[in-house]
Amino acid sequence: MGEEKEKDKSTKEKKTKKKKEKKEESEAENAPADAPEEKKEAKPAKRGTSNVFALFNQAQIQEFKEAFTMIDQNRDGVIDMDDLLSIHQQLGRDPDQKTLGGMLEESPGQLNFTHFLTLFGEKLHGTDPEGTLRDAFIMFDEGNSGKLSEEYFKDLLMNTGDLFSKDEVKQTWKEAPIEGGQLDYLKFVRLIKRGDEGEQ
Repeated sequence: MGEEKEKDKSTKEKKTKKKKEKKEESEAENAPADAPEEKKEAKPAKRGTSNVFALFNQAQIQEFKEAFTMIDQNRDGVIDMDDLLSIHQQLGRDPDQKTLGGMLEESPGQLNFTHFLTLFGEKLHGTDPEGTLRDAFIMFDEGNSGKLSEEYFKDLLMNTGDLFSKDEVKQTWKEAPIEGGQLDYLKFVRLIKRGDEGEQ
């Protein structure tokens, strides 16, 4: 009895297949010769997305959000020329339109928070690796103590490489881990690369 069912099933499949083939042949014969073949539309490529938020920890993202909100004077979610002009004026500066335009041109589109974070990610993660920065400090640390004299470091910043102004040195000193006239450059490198989390 099982063999009969198999034969019936096989016969039905063959008949169905033959009917389908005949139908396709008939359609092909009846189709106009100059009819274009149907082309499958290509699907648009999916755009890769990068997660800029993965570059920073939550505390850093919150700090960037606060900075963005401070700059976005009209609170429309986009930093524009008026926002930049306003924040500069609050800081006692009067930049020209060309300078402000140059700042905005760094963004691939409207400078919303995601683009703002992306720009900082590119800048911060564009620095040398932690080991390279540490090795650069080690070159000036003759005693291999992990520290440099504050005055010696200030002299290096102002007289070698990309020369720092007095204001830039003051700004660096606000963040630099200096105790007893000594810069702890190991902590400083961690601070540069990882932010506050590097001090833990």
